[in-house]
Amino acid sequence: MAQGTEDAETVPSTGSIRFAALLGSAEPEGFSRADQAAHQLETAITVGLFRDGERLPSEPELASRLGVSTITLRQALASLRSRGIITTKRGRGGGSIVSDGAVRSPQDLARRLRAMSTEELRDLGDISAAVASASARLAATRADDQDIQRLRSLAEEFRQASDLDALRRTDSRFHIGLGVAAQSRRLTAATVQVQGEFAPLLWAPATHLAHTGTAADEHLGIVDAIAAGDAERAQALAIAHSERDAEAVVDAHLELVLADPTDG
Repeated sequence: MAQGTEDAETVPSTGSIRFAALLGSAEPEGFSRADQAAHQLETAITVGLFRDGERLPSEPELASRLGVSTITLRQALASLRSRGIITTKRGRGGGSIVSDGAVRSPQDLARRLRAMSTEELRDLGDISAAVASASARLAATRADDQDIQRLRSLAEEFRQASDLDALRRTDSRFHIGLGVAAQSRRLTAATVQVQGEFAPLLWAPATHLAHTGTAADEHLGIVDAIAAGDAERAQALAIAHSERDAEAVVDAHLELVLADPTDG
């Protein structure tokens, strides 16, 4: 798997986007800096900004980008390591490496999806729609030819994805690409945060693959509207796309609840 080449081509300004996203995805107040840093890194891994088997940047660089001390970063990495999200190799060529299958297991995702309320899921869907629609609208007025080509590449990667992990990563990367095309660091960071919560639920086995073809067509429709400079259409398509995603997640949640209404 040529991960380095793929990242360079499909995630624009790989380092800057990753770190802009990381810096914008902090935990709520009350969490320690180490917990915040761990959350930021876990979110970036969840949405596919760091891939399975990929080496994280050096500790000094990562600590600097996250705005924490090296000691705090090491505490964050230790937390991720204890949960099997990363592994550490010593010696020459070593470092912290994203574990294969770092995202939660299907069973964990199903339990999480079942435990959430429909109100929580709809609220998450509303936020997803707000961020995606704002990104698409701005992208239609700001994106250049390179941005549009990148979005088309991301949309095609999603269409070609053949398993749930790949669908989750490529779908998230497309949505993050909208924030990048909007030329908004804050929207990019907000998209990473939303996708970190929403994408694992959307692409959990319980939600499954029924809407994959529709989603692929919707991605291309959004890109076409952006390329045409049609901000209103890009926004409307992004809203419809996000609302359908939210409906799929809520439906999957209700199916899990109805399957065993006495559980929990």
